[in-house]
Amino acid sequence: MSKKVGFVGVGTMGKPMASNLIKAGFQVTICPHVNMAPVKALETEGARVVANPKEVAAASEVVVTCLPDAPQVEEVLFGPNGLLAGAKPGLTIIDTSTISPIATQQFAARAAEKGCTLLDAPMSGGESGAIAGTLTFMVGGDQAALEACRDVLEAMGEKIYYVGGPGMGEVVKICNNLMLGINLIGVCEAFTLGVKAGVDAATMAEVVQASSGGSAVLERYFPKTILKNQYKPGFMLKLMCKDMGLALDTANELGVPTFAGVVAGQVLDMVKNMGKGDADFTVVATLYQDVARVVIGKEE
Repeated sequence: MSKKVGFVGVGTMGKPMASNLIKAGFQVTICPHVNMAPVKALETEGARVVANPKEVAAASEVVVTCLPDAPQVEEVLFGPNGLLAGAKPGLTIIDTSTISPIATQQFAARAAEKGCTLLDAPMSGGESGAIAGTLTFMVGGDQAALEACRDVLEAMGEKIYYVGGPGMGEVVKICNNLMLGINLIGVCEAFTLGVKAGVDAATMAEVVQASSGGSAVLERYFPKTILKNQYKPGFMLKLMCKDMGLALDTANELGVPTFAGVVAGQVLDMVKNMGKGDADFTVVATLYQDVARVVIGKEE
């Protein structure tokens, strides 16, 4: 019999992730979301819909969560209609949200008191990776629990890395996004400079990607957003700002200097506060273009 898998948080990322679980043959149970359209779509695909996370847990051997931040994760886990209220001992919860490592460690300890295991498994790869089932998961928590539900993660992603105890998946993820944010600012500054000086942006991108300045931002994001001057999310700027804040706060707690990270975070926050938080995080390029009075990309 196929494994019973619950899913809470079927939004931009969660909906295609849940779809891939259904396609892989798992018995998937979901509950209402702030946007009911993906819930109805998943029901059509074969998911069972119940009233709340408590009922999701009661119907599942493994539950995947995909939520915006720690307060939502805490409510889904420990609220009166939360997962732990309906969980049988032995339930494994895979939280793919990006939240504070300290919060994750606290949540894992509280779940253990109820006889359940919480794995932190934040992911990288964006909406396109969620749709294609090619996400990368960085997993913290009990390694034996990971191996027991590795098949669930493999239905949603290509690469699953075990990185240490509770919270270590979150640490790796916020470090990754710290680098992503800093790199994005570098790409925006360099390409605004290059185009203002008279270089064709597409030509410059091809050359730089084949040189020492190449990066994931340039390869994965730049051609789809900045070069086309289109900023439909993807990965929303407000979530990128949240992740940068988590990284900077954690660094501050540990006494780690983040000179470039602080500046990158300020620039990202500036663009978010201009009303662009729901756009793709690469929309920060528009700030540079507006100030320099130049356009890097052209709408198709």
